[in-house]
Order: sequence, then structure tokens, then C-alpha cells
Amino acid sequence: MACAMLLAVTMVLTTTLATGCAQKERHTEALSEQERLDQLRSLPYAGGMPAAASAPTGITQLIADRACAGFRLYTIPLLGRADLITLDGDLVRRWEEPGDRWERAELLADGSLVVIGMAGMAASEGGLPGSLIPDSVRYVMKLDATGERLWQRPLLAHHDITATAEGELLVITFARRQIPAIDATLETRDDQLTLLGADGAVLQSRSFYDAVHANPAGFPLQKIGPSDRGERPWIDLFHTNSLELIAAQTGPTPNPFLAANRIIVSVRHQDRVAVYDWAADQFVWSWGEGEISGPHDAHVLQTGNVLLFDNGLGREWSRAVEVDPASGEIVWTWQGSPRESFYTASKGSAQRLPNGNTLLAESDRGRALEVTPAGDVVWEFVCPEFVGPEFVGQGKRAAIVRMTHYSNQFVRTGQAR
Repeated sequence: MACAMLLAVTMVLTTTLATGCAQKERHTEALSEQERLDQLRSLPYAGGMPAAASAPTGITQLIADRACAGFRLYTIPLLGRADLITLDGDLVRRWEEPGDRWERAELLADGSLVVIGMAGMAASEGGLPGSLIPDSVRYVMKLDATGERLWQRPLLAHHDITATAEGELLVITFARRQIPAIDATLETRDDQLTLLGADGAVLQSRSFYDAVHANPAGFPLQKIGPSDRGERPWIDLFHTNSLELIAAQTGPTPNPFLAANRIIVSVRHQDRVAVYDWAADQFVWSWGEGEISGPHDAHVLQTGNVLLFDNGLGREWSRAVEVDPASGEIVWTWQGSPRESFYTASKGSAQRLPNGNTLLAESDRGRALEVTPAGDVVWEFVCPEFVGPEFVGQGKRAAIVRMTHYSNQFVRTGQAR
């Protein structure tokens, strides 16, 4: 019996030790994966990617009867430039501020352009050693249709800006805060939604962290490691990169969380897209953790589904995703074939077009595609520009931020004003 008891104890100890070792290994793997993702998140955005100087550029594919008629706008960050082109690739209009870096340009109905920029930050990919971007260089600017500056305001703005129906502007900004619940020593970059008047003056701002704190179940936070991609090290908790005012849905069963005039945002470092209710000052819906990685550019479609760009940070292939927000079911995707042929670690965009196609930007590689619901490519654009004096003639193709479609009527109405 003593031998049997000893054998049983030995088996229990062996099982316990094995289980403990396995749990420790899994914990180490989890930490390593978290650290790896934190490192990827903190890398500077690519200003360009290697490409053969002799490779075709401009419109490299067009099936005119299947592509969506209209105009397309794209921004080249390191050139401080935005180009409006036709479906055939002809240049219609150009706005630029040489020497600056432009993160985002949005065409307005009156033909003007609003820009999120950084003064003097286009000299190289990182701008400054360690990719430090001083808070003082950030601004929002409005240009008229001819490129004349209407106003410029210093503002801690980043990534996205849009116009409201009242003629005001809604922009993503950030504030530095000490939040002990996030980190005992480092500042937290708390993203904000900031409302501007038509002249760019700040009217009010809303804190993302406070909105999450008001309804934690609506937006569960995941832990984020430190980043040095700012004036000084911080916790870049959200890294929000897109916003859109939700329009009324026309589908048969409208989702109550996606009510008109709420705001959908894409939150890269939380691997989520979320809906914010301005009146309640809280997030009412979010989705994505465990399904998407480093997302960008979320939109609510007229059907009530949500379209977004899933960068695939860590897996190294990107895709467009359409999800039913009521069930969380992914109902449509598009990815390259092979998958690795379509990838951008940063930036990226996905826009559903009036003809049902989807316009995509593979930003880091300076490439954009229009694909049909069945996945056929019917339009392809490759940026013709190279960036940085150190890269001229050495095969560094310029990255683009987004490729945005505008209808013929929208552009022609703006030109006529």
C-alpha cells in the first residue's frame, strides 16, 4: 500500500509540475506575443517601401464598365501633398505644403480641403531621431479650391477629420494625462473627439478614457506597453485613426447602437471599432478584439453592417472586413491572393462605393485597388512618387494615407462654387 500511495503522490506531483510548467510556458508565450505587438505598434509609420524604379505606376489596371465612376483623392504624407485624380489617373487638382507632413486631407462640399499636418516634418521618414514628433508642430489647416490658405490652427490633431451637417468640423486630437490606473509613472495619450467651428476654433472636446470609464462594458480595455513615438515616452492607449458621423440606416432591421449622428471610430491599439454616443458621452458598442489587429477606417454602411480595414498587425497580411454588428459575424472579406501579397502594417483604408465595389488602400506600398463583391480587381493605382532625398533613384516608393472616392456631382458642385 505504501508503494501505491508513493506512486499516486509521485503521479500527482508530476502532473502538477507538468501543468505548472505548461502554464508558465503559455504565460511566457503570451507575454512575448504582447511585447511583440507593442513593438509593432510603436514602430514609425512607413514613408515608403522598396520598389523597382522601372515598375509601372499610375493606373495599372482599369475595367471601365465595372469600376465606379467618379474622382479619387489621396495624400502623400512625406510630400505634404494631396492629389485629386480621375478614374483614368488624370490630375484634377493638387494641394501641397512642401516641407510639412500631411496625415490626412478631406475634401469638403464647397471644394475646399481640410488637412491634419505637422510643420517641417517631411525631411525624412522619422522626421526626428527616434521618430519623435514634437507636440508643437501639429496643426489643422483649411485651404480653398485653389490652394490658398484660409486658416491654420495649432492643435494636437491626428489621423482624421470630417465636416458636420452644421458646417463645423470634428477631429481626433489627444491630451497627455496622468492616469494611475493605466500607468503609475508614464503619461497616457488620451485620445479625444474635438469639435471645431467653421473657422477652426475649438468649441469642445470629449475624452476617450472618460467615455470608457463611464461604461467599461461597452469598451473593455486591453493593456498597452510604452511607446516613444511622441515628444516623450507615453502609453499610447487608443491610437484612434478614423471617425465617421453615422448616417441613418436603410436596412430592414436598423441596429439601435448605430443610430444616426453617433460616431464610429477605429481604435488601432485596442484592436477594436467602436460607436460613441456624444449625448451620453460614452461608448455604446465595440467589436474586434481577437478578430482584427491594428484596424483602420471604420464605416457604417446603409445596410447597418460595418466595413473596416483589418491591417493584420503581427500576421503580415491585410484584408477588408464587413461585419454584422448585431451578431458579430463577419459577412464579407477580401484579401490578396496569396494573402501576403496585400499588406500594410500602418494606415490603410476601405470604402464601399455606390456600385457595390470596395475601394482599398494598401498604404505602405503606395497602392490602391477597387474590388467587386466577388473579389475581382477592376481598378489599380500605384503611386508614381518617390520620397526623401536619400531615397531618390533608390527605389523607395511613397506611401499614401487613404484613397477616397468622391462622386462626379460632389466634385463638380465644389468646383462651381
